[in-house]
Amino acid sequence: MNIITSIAVTVAIAAISAALYISHSDQSEKIETLSRQLSEVLERDKFDAPLSTLSARRAQELPSAFTYASDFGVVGDSMANDGPAIQAALDSAGMDETGGTVILPQGVFITTQPIIIPPGVTLQGQGYGSSPLAIKFDSGGSTIAYCGTDHAVKINGSSSGLRDLAVYDWPYNHGDFDGGCPDIKAAGGVLIQAEGATVESTFLQNVFIYFFVGGQALTLSAINQGGVAYSNIQNVRLRHAMTGLKLEADETSFVNTNTFVGGAISGGDFHYGLHATGPGDCNDNKFYGLGIGMYDSEVAHVYVTGSTTNVKMENIRFEAKDKDMSRPIVIIDDSSYGNVINGILGHTHIKADMNRNPGIDTMSQKSVGLDPAPLNQFWNAAFKGWDGPNRIMPGWSLQHSQAELMVFEPDIYPDHNVISIDYLNYGGAFKLMSDQTLKVEGHDFVTFGVYAKSSVPGSISAAMRYTSGSIISSAPHSGNGEWEFIGMSALYSKTAPYFYFSITGDVQLTAPTLTFGQTPATPGASLMSSSGARMSGTFTLGGAIGYPPSEDSSPYFWVLPKNEGNVFMMDMLGDPVRHIHRLNHSGADRFPKGTVITLVFEESGTRVKHSAYIKLKNNQDFVSVTQSSLTLVTKGSATWYEVSRNN
Repeated sequence: MNIITSIAVTVAIAAISAALYISHSDQSEKIETLSRQLSEVLERDKFDAPLSTLSARRAQELPSAFTYASDFGVVGDSMANDGPAIQAALDSAGMDETGGTVILPQGVFITTQPIIIPPGVTLQGQGYGSSPLAIKFDSGGSTIAYCGTDHAVKINGSSSGLRDLAVYDWPYNHGDFDGGCPDIKAAGGVLIQAEGATVESTFLQNVFIYFFVGGQALTLSAINQGGVAYSNIQNVRLRHAMTGLKLEADETSFVNTNTFVGGAISGGDFHYGLHATGPGDCNDNKFYGLGIGMYDSEVAHVYVTGSTTNVKMENIRFEAKDKDMSRPIVIIDDSSYGNVINGILGHTHIKADMNRNPGIDTMSQKSVGLDPAPLNQFWNAAFKGWDGPNRIMPGWSLQHSQAELMVFEPDIYPDHNVISIDYLNYGGAFKLMSDQTLKVEGHDFVTFGVYAKSSVPGSISAAMRYTSGSIISSAPHSGNGEWEFIGMSALYSKTAPYFYFSITGDVQLTAPTLTFGQTPATPGASLMSSSGARMSGTFTLGGAIGYPPSEDSSPYFWVLPKNEGNVFMMDMLGDPVRHIHRLNHSGADRFPKGTVITLVFEESGTRVKHSAYIKLKNNQDFVSVTQSSLTLVTKGSATWYEVSRNN
């Protein structure tokens, strides 16, 4: 019976049912007509068999939804070698001869050969028994008991996996294996491996992997230009192993974007709970709600190494009650960055470069993570103080530019002016950058950018010198005529830090921001020097001591300690009769433009000389008296100007 006929029969039956609602006067006639039409349909399809026979025939025509391992001779008595029978069932499913899910009945299935799961095939058992801590042979579960030196189960193709069973490194003498299994250590439990190809969307659900103390319980591995991605691992228990979970990729391969939900790593004999390593890309592997609770681990519960290796671990529980306090529970090698770890840290501490890994947020009595201070390091991010005739914007440098620049009132951020740049078909890129070298030794990352509006595609991008020394850049402006934030975040070169905005078209800019550390950009949140501020409390200035020049320098050229304060207590070292003709006149010692300082004299007799370098009111020298002071301001040059005096 073909599909069209089946539809016709269904429609006809529905029509007969509907006829029951027809008025009594014409009911018989309607039903007779519908019955005749149905008979014609059945006759055309030679549909004259009983319904039960037809259902059986139809069932024979459709492939079974499942493949039953019992049909291939599995025994499951922990005595017979069931490996060949299980493999035959899997191969049948893999060749579309039977259903793609192989059902393993209750039992203990000894195998001396690795079980290979073909692409697209699922091996499904009856659970792993009543205990998550040990194999329970009397609980109706399905256990693959491996006796060999390879991995017990191998998954080498996409869309395949295991569900509802246990995998056990068999340690007993039974049946055909007396005297052998207790002395054999398997290389591992379950191996998901990609060699020379990409293996995607594999899965493990409700699987117990037990007693692989000679190797790894679960491994995701990529070699020879292979890749393992998009695997989904749910509620998997890894107990008693040398390594619970290993993620590894050789230099030509990748293991990334795999997801692990729930489950636990526990028991003894561990060197590592989770070991993630390169040298290939082994990153963006995500863990949610995993418990890592071994009493101890010889190396670490979590060990991550490699410049392109990291883990994302959310709501993780770490416990290691037998681990010595001097030994970390988590080790992130200095080459690794961008790791995310949060949750409960029950014992010891985390060893990591927190500035390269600001996403490590576990907090306990033993250790804490670090978040960078979100302070804008760009001075004058509000674009105040534009000197049009001299083309000077305080705090900024416009390099290689003949473009016209104008300053407008704030637009999207209060108190932050907008600068409009007319490119004038300059013919190349020019750079807008800070006029100071920005660098913070404590941080390896930098995040910076600027709001830009332009109708010219590619008119502006952010650029910087990467940690390797090369110049990298952000995505450019789309040219849609709207405000877009143009920025980037990356490791920066500490030996030669270099951050700038590359401009190749007409553009408006506002609210530039630069923060050290891997933190979101904070446009509009500027330092007091950038956008002004109001205070309701006490404003305290830094204080320092000003000493006379050393004996090997001019007695008239004084140098105050830079970046230590604005108020200087002038210590004359017992001889107040001294002269001051210059203050911090050398370029390296000069204070920034607009700096106001106050010199406080406790003794009388010190003369500050009016000169081209210290311009005093009415050209009059300042001579100190007891408890007197002189306040000066600089334009950023070697010259100071009197603001006020108290003598």
